[in-house]
Amino acid sequence: MVRPDPRVHGDITGLPVGLLFADRADLYDSGLHGTKEAGIFGTKDENGAFSIVLNQGYEDDEDKGDVIIYTGEGKGKPEPGQELRPGKNTQQGPQSMKTPKNAALKENKRTGFPVRVIRGPNGSEVYSPRRGYRYDGLYNVVEAYMETGKAGFKMCRFELRRCTEPSQEPLPTHIMGDGLEDKFWSPGGLETLLEPELRRARRKSPESSDRRS
Repeated sequence: MVRPDPRVHGDITGLPVGLLFADRADLYDSGLHGTKEAGIFGTKDENGAFSIVLNQGYEDDEDKGDVIIYTGEGKGKPEPGQELRPGKNTQQGPQSMKTPKNAALKENKRTGFPVRVIRGPNGSEVYSPRRGYRYDGLYNVVEAYMETGKAGFKMCRFELRRCTEPSQEPLPTHIMGDGLEDKFWSPGGLETLLEPELRRARRKSPESSDRRS
């Protein structure tokens, strides 16, 4: 399988709205999102970001379905003498629009290029899949601004609205990833609920790492 180029503004051929992915590795291998870790993929020099993952990585994220208030990248650094706040995903200081990924998403507002939105299982109880990651279509960045967040720091905020043109499938809230009828992406086609777990186990197995194809 030839991996599609993720550096495309818009849909990726063969990856329809509502498609499920077992994990971030599959999301990357499919070409839908070009990084296995960061939530924002793309740069300012490429006319903006290509895709984002919404998975409640920041407490200030707001998911209203067709409208998303997305928090920029960066946990910040505490000021001298300031104690670290407990928690892996806890904000430690302010963000900046000048960091590469935040600057990329801000550029989308200027250029008008849409971003692909992927929702993960840790987000909204209403709009996120219960299992895996789901491609939910194209959104436009309509606002980019700074605002004080819940932790008291200045945060980068991006308002995204789901595109109405070109026409796309409705927001697929019925595809949750926890039913036997749900199909997950794989390099060879679609798989049932259990198969991605077996494939992940093979990927981690010492025996599989020694195989040659």
